[in-house]
Amino acid sequence: MPIPYRVMAANDEVRRKALAVLDTGRSYGGEDTQRFEVELARTAGTRYGVVANSGTSSLLLALEALGIGPGDEVIMAATAYVGVLASVVKAGARPVFVDADYETRNISPDAVRAAIAPRTRAIVPVHMYGFPCDLDPIVEAARAHGAVVIEDAAHALGASYKDRPVGGIGEAGFFSFSGKMITVFGPGGAAVTSNRQLAEDMSSLRDQGRIRSEELSFIRRTDGAWYDQAWIGHNMHMTEICAALGRIQLRSLGEFTAHRRRAAAYYTQRFRDADLPLGLPPARPWANPCYLHYSICTPARDGLRSHLRNREIEASIHYPTPLHMLTPVRARYGTSPGQFPVAERLCGEVLSLPVGPHMTPAMQEEVADAVVDFFARGRSGAAPGR
Repeated sequence: MPIPYRVMAANDEVRRKALAVLDTGRSYGGEDTQRFEVELARTAGTRYGVVANSGTSSLLLALEALGIGPGDEVIMAATAYVGVLASVVKAGARPVFVDADYETRNISPDAVRAAIAPRTRAIVPVHMYGFPCDLDPIVEAARAHGAVVIEDAAHALGASYKDRPVGGIGEAGFFSFSGKMITVFGPGGAAVTSNRQLAEDMSSLRDQGRIRSEELSFIRRTDGAWYDQAWIGHNMHMTEICAALGRIQLRSLGEFTAHRRRAAAYYTQRFRDADLPLGLPPARPWANPCYLHYSICTPARDGLRSHLRNREIEASIHYPTPLHMLTPVRARYGTSPGQFPVAERLCGEVLSLPVGPHMTPAMQEEVADAVVDFFARGRSGAAPGR
């Protein structure tokens, strides 16, 4: 049976809500947008949420609102998504890449500490595949040098670090809703923070830089002086329909996350029982991952993916090229192969198996059987870490 990597299934409630929003005539900034921001902030353990048209935009808004730009440096993992790089570059700051930890697949706290310099203004740790970064040493290092931590929680809505929701631990965090832990059935993202001024400024920047005040807070969308500007901003609104549908999905986040964790536990047990030469998803006592992606590591990644494709199973690669190896990055910053060997190894070995809420027990069994079959036929190559 064909097994897709993800399915965005619209139910009757979603269809009814979309029509109801159309009937209001409100394209953005309405009641559903305001409520989605509040509900998301609560989920992330913060006071404020600011939705936008993408996670990439959300990071750019946070950087600009914090005054991070030309002359500043931002530390990020070489394995991060290109959107992190784009936001930093468009803000005018310089990206500083650091290597990953092979076991957790996240940014290395030791590498972060070593990379901090006088011009470091921010650190953007990515919770890769939904597994939390070890944040305490990163936050401690940032504060000691007067820098801020902006969590990239695009993969990790619903995950927690030391019983705290990720995204709400640094100065700010941001999420993406394009087919991630929840979806808004369109492009969308959001930043969360407990810093009211930062939230106000991000909201103003998102809305062409329009003035906000104590009387007209960031959850208000209009004021009488429509063209009074505090900033030269952007037009980065999330549509009202996307916010409304995101609210429906957010109510199901607990159910979605529990499903992914059960599916991940099933895969892990099957692969351990078969003693496969795989790097399995990490486990740490301080981490409760949400498994947006169930990612395994093997030097035989490409062969395994081809084998799964032949069985009509869709698997994904997140991500095939480390940031320092991208052509425009090499041209602009003079980066070269071998600078970040762990990142390069991970990008050549990681394969993500389907684990979403659409996966039935029979589908999970089919995926696990196909992976076990691949290695049983002796096509494994060298075992990770051996």
